[in-house]
Amino acid sequence: MESDEEDDDLGEQYNYIPIGYRFVPTDEELMSYLIDKVFGNPIPDSLFQEMRATEFYARPPQSSVEIPEEETECFLFIHEDGSYYYDYKQNKRIRIVGEGLGFWQSCEEEKPLFDINGHLLAFKIHLIYFEFEGCLLKPKKTHWEMDEYRLPIQFYTSLHRSKEKWAVGRLTSGTDYDDFGF
Repeated sequence: MESDEEDDDLGEQYNYIPIGYRFVPTDEELMSYLIDKVFGNPIPDSLFQEMRATEFYARPPQSSVEIPEEETECFLFIHEDGSYYYDYKQNKRIRIVGEGLGFWQSCEEEKPLFDINGHLLAFKIHLIYFEFEGCLLKPKKTHWEMDEYRLPIQFYTSLHRSKEKWAVGRLTSGTDYDDFGF
């Protein structure tokens, strides 16, 4: 019985974030949290929002997540379900949002991230959110951006054998372009 109580105390301490603490993780730290998530290790609840990809990509980002008023970014775990499309002409990954409300588009190819020993650790891709305003042919670039990190497929097949694939996102909300009168 004492062991269970000690585990509960440890979990409560791990979820405690000191007042004034600002969470500004590096790519490597985000990958560490992602690996902990996949293996079921404890992660501070207050640092990450969690949602399914179909839920996140069903609405525009401002309707999908909560960013504290004084912050410009938030972190989320996305339960991957393969809900994206790939534009082979432009070599860009596109995720359609809702019923054609907008889309997330990669602005570069996935970048591999390596550990200090040179082993492939993860992939990172930078996405920008575009919305449609009346015309599907002229999408409007928004101030929403996201860095999405995912583990290589080999991680799931050889090491963990989990059927649940996760990604971690660093979602950033900049200044709305409308504020500048564009």
